[in-house]
Amino acid sequence: MEEVRNINNKRICDISKDKKVIEICLKDCLTIITANPDGTLNITHQHKKDVA
Repeated sequence: MEEVRNINNKRICDISKDKKVIEICLKDCLTIITANPDGTLNITHQHKKDVA
């Protein structure tokens, strides 16, 4: 995963090496955005405690 930072040098998300998955983590919530071959997106939300 590659870190993405804003102009204040705060980490805002991670992008997979193949550029098809973005992970955003805020407090105890993990949001995963996945690109489909047809250009649509899948968005899932999980609590960090559910991710092992």
